[in-house]
Amino acid sequence: LSLPLMVILTIAPELFAALGYEPGLAAEIGNYLRMIRWGAPAFLGSAVLRFLLIAAFRTRVVMLVPLCAIPINAALNWVLVFGHLGMPALGSAGSGCATAIVQWLMLLVLAGYMLTMPARVPLRLALRVLSEIPRILRLGLPIGALLGLEVGLFGMTGILMGLLGADALGAHQLVLNVASLTFMVPLGLGQAATVRVAYQLGLGLPVAARRAAFVAVTLGAGFMCAMSLVLLLLPRTIAGAYVDVANPKNAALLGIAVQLFAIAALFQIFDGVQVIAVGALRGYRDTAAPMLIAAIGYWAIGFAGSWLFAFPLGVGPVGLWFGLALGLAVVATSLTLRLRFRARAQLHAGEAPLLTPKELPV
Repeated sequence: LSLPLMVILTIAPELFAALGYEPGLAAEIGNYLRMIRWGAPAFLGSAVLRFLLIAAFRTRVVMLVPLCAIPINAALNWVLVFGHLGMPALGSAGSGCATAIVQWLMLLVLAGYMLTMPARVPLRLALRVLSEIPRILRLGLPIGALLGLEVGLFGMTGILMGLLGADALGAHQLVLNVASLTFMVPLGLGQAATVRVAYQLGLGLPVAARRAAFVAVTLGAGFMCAMSLVLLLLPRTIAGAYVDVANPKNAALLGIAVQLFAIAALFQIFDGVQVIAVGALRGYRDTAAPMLIAAIGYWAIGFAGSWLFAFPLGVGPVGLWFGLALGLAVVATSLTLRLRFRARAQLHAGEAPLLTPKELPV
């Protein structure tokens, strides 16, 4: 799977130039993508290991490894982007190189941790996995498609933002980076919801499964509401961590960023709710319906709305983000209703334990 991703990252700069990007901007993006592509295999490998560890209730290492990677990535950027410690200043290419190196380091650490884990899975369960491959694919392929739809939406929005100029693209990346940081909390809650819902259903406890699902949704919504207040009240302070707010050259970028922060304060609430609802639905083995909901909400409504507001209606960068918020609102609402329906259906149907307590992880 990493090979197609590497090919896409290789040809992306030429596509940006063909779309009408400013030559200098297209060149900088190309330098970054050509370096970061070498981290694609490690990125996908780390994703597999993270989900395996989460399923095995080893969530602490899944949290600690990315946290440790943040300062390492910052240090490598300091060295490679600006040319410290005798290294040449590589600019955007250095940033891509730093990210690729960190991805490989994360993969090695996670793989090393996996090797230290004792194999406690009974042989009969290990053999059952072979017969479960078709069911795993039925559950897993829609999950992959949903992730592709979501990542593709934000990727295409970034491409469209580049058509509006370097300042618009810079503001977009700045605000999206902040929103991505706050998104980590509901993302973790969503993964925890998957594990807890599936665990309770495996024991034949649908009431406990429903409780776990909606406690996670409530916690995530509450956290994102608090973060929304921060974005609304301190947009320039937050932006100051990325750019020099006193430099007149950054005035246009800051003006756009402040507007985008206001929309991000709204859309990140929906983004947090949807990722937790998706996680809980995975615990119910419901992956096909969320994929269809995402296809309609993200693309038929979100992307189409972004393009309509930004270009035909002339709203510009704010229009692109307003379309994102609209699509996320539709997806979050639909997935929450879907989760409510599945939880009720499970209560009425009931379910025998899938595994005995001795076979479940502790």
